[in-house]
Amino acid sequence: MLLVALATLAALAPCGASPLNVLFVSTVSSPSHYIWVSSLAGELLRRGHHVTELVIKPPATPHPNRTSFVIDGKIYAETTPVDLETIYDHSLFEEIHFLYDFCRDSANIVFESKAFADLLKLLKQKKPDFDVFVLDFPLQEPFIGLNYIIGRKPMVAMTAFNLPVDVLTLMGSPYFPSLLPYSGVGAHGGDPLTFTERLQSVYRWIGFTTYIDWVYRPDVDKMIAENFPGAPPLAELEKDVAISLVNTNPALHGAMPLVPSIVEVGGMQARPPKPLPADILEWINEKAAPHGFVFMSFGTNVRAASLNKGSRDAILRAFARIKQRVLWKYEDDDILDKLPPNVRVSKWLPQNDILAHPNIRCFVSHNGGLSTQEASYHGVPILGMPFFADQLGYAKKGERIGISRTVIYRTATEEAFYEALTDVINNPKYRANMKVVQNAVRDQKETPVERAAWYVEMVARTGGAPHLRSPALRLRWYEVWMLDILAAAALAVGLALWLVRRLLGALCSSGGARRRTKAKAH
Repeated sequence: MLLVALATLAALAPCGASPLNVLFVSTVSSPSHYIWVSSLAGELLRRGHHVTELVIKPPATPHPNRTSFVIDGKIYAETTPVDLETIYDHSLFEEIHFLYDFCRDSANIVFESKAFADLLKLLKQKKPDFDVFVLDFPLQEPFIGLNYIIGRKPMVAMTAFNLPVDVLTLMGSPYFPSLLPYSGVGAHGGDPLTFTERLQSVYRWIGFTTYIDWVYRPDVDKMIAENFPGAPPLAELEKDVAISLVNTNPALHGAMPLVPSIVEVGGMQARPPKPLPADILEWINEKAAPHGFVFMSFGTNVRAASLNKGSRDAILRAFARIKQRVLWKYEDDDILDKLPPNVRVSKWLPQNDILAHPNIRCFVSHNGGLSTQEASYHGVPILGMPFFADQLGYAKKGERIGISRTVIYRTATEEAFYEALTDVINNPKYRANMKVVQNAVRDQKETPVERAAWYVEMVARTGGAPHLRSPALRLRWYEVWMLDILAAAALAVGLALWLVRRLLGALCSSGGARRRTKAKAH
């Protein structure tokens, strides 16, 4: 027993002088996803580990322990722009097809890339010995086949996309449509979903689950078989996943019932600011902008330059009416001759660092997950203009907890935009509510990225963290939902009722026979 205890303590001891060799794959065709997951890669490098990565963007700075295979050319999100005029009104069927067509097409671009071929060549020829495989998993499931190539190592599945129900299923954690809206952001402080919200959640859950189980997962199996000959199917490879790192934080997303193998590391990318470039600082400081400034950015997947001319000009007219200066991330030059004196545009802006500036009054955002988290981290109220995916959930959540207002792009007039913008700027309740969220977001015993890195190390130390594995993963779906118990109970009740009926029938028959016998005797 002593030897067993010592062995257990050794396995759980902190990772010391022995660095890990990590295979790190992030191929989701979204620069924002890469911003989030690369925070973990950077922390692993800081802790002395070796990272071999397949990614969509080159790392910002080289590192001697980093070997990068970068997808050449434009990624799928850059070659297939989103139709901003129609996507907000997608039906459930259109939304499902939009999302999973994105998954298939973006994965195929990676499979056809030189970077993927070069990585496969390295893995097959040099056969490096990895300790753990970290994969940005939901939306790019076929790349789990890489774990077959490296010998089925313990896996960490991560996602910047909040907490997909796919992850709950993957880790054997219960999903209740009554508690967590499907593809949504969650309740807050125990605030329950309404009847309508729960009904919509069930409807979306049934629609998505049916498509995923009967269409998408079989397609993933085909992609695995084509690109990783001899590899087992998805369901078998998923057994190697030890933990999932998810982009949620109870302070913003609300409390959810999770098994221990699902680790919340929301806001890994949010951090204290770096110094701003001099030209930006000169535009937004208190001397240049005595009434403060507004920052507008639609992130990395929605191009502000794709707004239709009418909506764009309405926003500019509304900006011209406010006292604050405006800093707008805008990707083209077609707007330069139309800018009011208080508006400045730039094709790239350091969002996290700008949100940290004390002179900011409002963040006009698409309500993307990372943007909402950074605004929460720095305590900046939001005027949201959501378009698709989790943006809709964050917009709804922001209004629900009083940290933001929402305007709908396809119906937003100059007056509607101006009214909402000035409300967020001037009404102190939004900043006060955001301050509450900010305090809770920051009140953690370690930073989210430190927590994420520790769990990666723990997975390697323990050979896949079997002590965190949910027993639900070894039960059939009808056993998890206790349908077998209900069936047995129904059978028992039915059998009891049948026996009672037979007994009553027998008693009645016996009583009738005795009465007939007495009648004959008389």
